[in-house]
Amino acid sequence: LKEWDSIFVMEVKKCGEVLQRYQCHLVCHKYGNEGKCHFLFPHEVIEKSYFDSEMNSIVLKCEDGNVNYYNRHILVFCHHNHSLKCILSCKSTKAAMFYISDYITKMGVKTYEMLSLLSCAVS
Repeated sequence: LKEWDSIFVMEVKKCGEVLQRYQCHLVCHKYGNEGKCHFLFPHEVIEKSYFDSEMNSIVLKCEDGNVNYYNRHILVFCHHNHSLKCILSCKSTKAAMFYISDYITKMGVKTYEMLSLLSCAVS
């Protein structure tokens, strides 16, 4: 079991460096984000995760501001980049839903535009 643990830790480091380390590209500065990253990199370095009662949010530990938040088991067993985010409000949930649907459909029309059109057609 100790050998498996050490192999797993090595695999997390290897996959994390290749799959989770963020590199800024031209898309980061679209939509008027001159001089700052659209994806909010680098993240603030946080020594320990905690709950911020004032903001009603969970702040995740971050040891390296250029590494995307990840789950080490998903990373090692799926070998895909991913991003974890705590979604505690309806507004954040809606934003995530729109982002995901726009991302997976790659349509020219945004989800919120399509829903607005459907709403007009039904009423």
